[in-house]
Amino acid sequence: MKKLTPTFIAVTVCISLYSPNNYAKDNKILKQFQPQNNQRCLVNVPLNNRPSPQKDINEQPINVISDNFKAELPSKAIYTGNVIVTQGNRQINSDQMTLIQSQNQNRDIFLNGNIIYQDDMVELHAEKASMNLVNKEIEIDNSQYHLVGRLGRGSAKKMQFTNNRYLVIKGGSFTSCPIENKTWNIEGSKIIHDNDEQLLEVWDAVFRIANVPVLYTPYLQLPTGSIRRSGLLMPNFSYDSISGIDFSLPIYWNIAPNYDATFTPRIIQKRGIQLQSEGRYLNAIGLGTVAFDWLQYDDQYSKDRKGRRHSNEAGYSNNNYRWLFHWKNEEQINDNWRLTVNSTRVSDNQYITDLGSKYAAETDGYLTQSYTIGYADENWDIDLNYKYFQALYDNLKHQLYRPEPQLNINYYDDIGNFNFKTFSQVSHFVTSGKDNPKTWRFHIEPGLNYALMSSWASLNTEVGFLATHYDQNVPKSNTSKNYLKESVNRFLPKFSIDGKMIFERNINTFTGYTQTLEPRVKYLYIPYRNQSRIDKYDSSLLQSDYIGLFREQPYSGLDRIPSANKIATGITTRIYDDDQVEKFNLSVGQIYYFTRSKTGDYRSPIDKDTGTLTWATDNFWRIDNNMVFRSGIQYDTRIDKISLANAIFEYRVSENKMAQFSYRYANKKYIDNIEVDKGNIPYKQNISQFGIMTSWPLTDNINAVGSLFYDIDNKQIADDFIGIHYEDCCWGVSLQYGRKIVDWNSVSRASKYENKFSINFELRGFNQNSNTIAKMLDFGLLPYKTAFDENYGTK
Repeated sequence: MKKLTPTFIAVTVCISLYSPNNYAKDNKILKQFQPQNNQRCLVNVPLNNRPSPQKDINEQPINVISDNFKAELPSKAIYTGNVIVTQGNRQINSDQMTLIQSQNQNRDIFLNGNIIYQDDMVELHAEKASMNLVNKEIEIDNSQYHLVGRLGRGSAKKMQFTNNRYLVIKGGSFTSCPIENKTWNIEGSKIIHDNDEQLLEVWDAVFRIANVPVLYTPYLQLPTGSIRRSGLLMPNFSYDSISGIDFSLPIYWNIAPNYDATFTPRIIQKRGIQLQSEGRYLNAIGLGTVAFDWLQYDDQYSKDRKGRRHSNEAGYSNNNYRWLFHWKNEEQINDNWRLTVNSTRVSDNQYITDLGSKYAAETDGYLTQSYTIGYADENWDIDLNYKYFQALYDNLKHQLYRPEPQLNINYYDDIGNFNFKTFSQVSHFVTSGKDNPKTWRFHIEPGLNYALMSSWASLNTEVGFLATHYDQNVPKSNTSKNYLKESVNRFLPKFSIDGKMIFERNINTFTGYTQTLEPRVKYLYIPYRNQSRIDKYDSSLLQSDYIGLFREQPYSGLDRIPSANKIATGITTRIYDDDQVEKFNLSVGQIYYFTRSKTGDYRSPIDKDTGTLTWATDNFWRIDNNMVFRSGIQYDTRIDKISLANAIFEYRVSENKMAQFSYRYANKKYIDNIEVDKGNIPYKQNISQFGIMTSWPLTDNINAVGSLFYDIDNKQIADDFIGIHYEDCCWGVSLQYGRKIVDWNSVSRASKYENKFSINFELRGFNQNSNTIAKMLDFGLLPYKTAFDENYGTK
């Protein structure tokens, strides 16, 4: 009788509407939502406290206990009164069990009265059941089932299980609501589950809310396990003041084990019908995603465009269709060669603002199309790159330079105790501005490094040489840049020495804590070369935070390499507990210039004074497991003011209970130096913004979510939203309202807002997005970033 109960496992497929189903998304398995372990929802949920067997449960011995036993030889055995059958952690209780073995070796079991079956997955109640132990067929009448340890229950008038694979349920139902709560359920006249294919088929499927039928379909097919299945995903519904009602219904297509796609028809009330499509692929050498969105004619966009004085004003083009294309590809062709593509492009400048996309953000300012092929081995790292930038603002359109192409070559080798490296680059910079110069740039930078290292100190000394050649093509029509030379050579030697030490001690005042003291000194020398005859193609000024103090170059790119005769000094202290968890750190540093740092460009903001010009601090404090504080301050002695500052305090008990307060500041003079260096107009005031973002439970079922960012100097709200999320053990709904910045006046710098409202429903057991609160926190223009992340704010 070792095969007495294995077929009972098949009953667990009654949870099919609730079992994990998997869809591919961004080449990762997207698990179906499973309810959180909410104790108030699990009050009446059955539990199985019997230990799991160490061996195959089907090979475990079967024990039968009953009040009475009668054998009717030669083929019948009857157990009556408190019959208990156990095998491993499975158990069957019934009033009576009859075993009949026929002459053809066919063995049948009949159970009657108060049947209760339980294993670690399901608990089943029925009055009558029969099993054939030879062909493993089972029939159960008028049964009720409930998942063990989680929500999910239902009923069936008749169950049949055949060949340990197919389960047929007649007159079945399913709901994830707790006992005595039937907010919603699904019923079917016939349900067939294929256990091997992990597929559920439902005939005459009726979705009911409070016993009221709201949806009927003659046939429904759903995945029930780890095998991906084609079908419908959860719809999305929202509303905003400009576009109106926004409804989308994703359709998933499982093309092959390594290919799948999602097609999403999207109806936007005031704009039209958009088709969003995304395909994902996985091959032997890599993976990728291709997406294409199409909107044939946008009514609202046409009205907005006609309301402008000129068709191309503020990025409104004359196209009658709107589209987005995205391709991301990562291929490791072999041990040495790789291919990378990351490209996003849209039909017009307003696309991201009007229609949104998960592939780009409104705050980026431009979209990048990047294509790279690379080679690497022990000594070489080479890549050939092509980039194109699509500006989302007209004032950037003709300013952005793009490398078409750019070749980077890095060579590494050891020469005795020295490390030798060479960086070479060949770039061709072009721009859409007809009057802007274009150039070929050739650069080589060999360097020799010698390092001394121990567990408590390190000293790195490096000498190098920078050689750059420019072939600049300056149009004659551009008289404002006639000072540029067609051919320019620049040669710069370089020397640096960087020393660090770590001192450590136990803190006597606070037992169990260790403090470190980590001084650092770096000296850099680069002689002056006049670079005023060179235009700026990929160079912009970088921030001088604490880490930036020890950066060799204050500019990105290679077009501006200032002279340097400076020393950067800093000190960091850290406090660790006995578990080596960092509880506190504070860093303070400064740069001292012995001589002026110059490039020869009169517009350069760093061609200033000597002495200590920049101070920077960085701080992290883990107050306790639920509270974190971070801050950073940069002080510029040239303006005798704080140039940049930021601070963030976060209290977070869980993902649903957190409050974050933040502040950010940028001095007008500091911004002007950077913006004028880029050719932009000066700002009229400082940037000084205070923000609060929170998610807080109001009751056991209701969470409030909201954020507010206020511009102190402009005396206006920069971004705000508020939301309410209701969720019980059966269903949930999210309501959010906010104002989103969609444009601004270039003269007055006043923001233009769009009112946005959204509503989203979810059913416990069906929603693919379990982290609803996190999704709500991303509702605003400024998404939530946790201060608990050690890499917060880093790039």
